[in-house]
Order: sequence, then structure tokens, then C-alpha cells
Amino acid sequence: MLQQTENFISRDLQSTLDQIASGAKDRKDEIVDLLSSEQPKKSRQIDAVFDRCIWWEGCYYCRDEQGQWQRVKCFM
Repeated sequence: MLQQTENFISRDLQSTLDQIASGAKDRKDEIVDLLSSEQPKKSRQIDAVFDRCIWWEGCYYCRDEQGQWQRVKCFM
């Protein structure tokens, strides 16, 4: 799994992402494709570990099987 410390998501943000995800398009394939050439190991990890990804405020967030969101890639 991705390192929890660098990708820690607060409880409030977890809740916000849950709300956004209910109406947002799943972007897991998009982030997996995006990372496949620049970070192939991370791309495979995201594909294997997460069930859904969304885009919000400049970052991709992905949700694991336990329903926990992690920040996987940001563009600033």
C-alpha cells in the first residue's frame, strides 16, 4: 500500500471525498494510465490496491477496499 504518512487524509477530507465520489466519475483508469510511464510501480500498485479514484482540487485521490482515501498524485 502507499505510505500512509505522506498520503494521510484527515477525517474531514475523507468525508468530503466520500460526498464528491458519489456524483463523480471514476478516474482510476486515467491515473493508472498517467503514471504508467513515469512511475510504473506506483501505477501497478494503484491498479491493484484501489477500487475507485477521483480528481479534486488538483489531486487524484483513490479509495481502498476499506473505504479509506489516499492522495496519490497532485499537480500544483
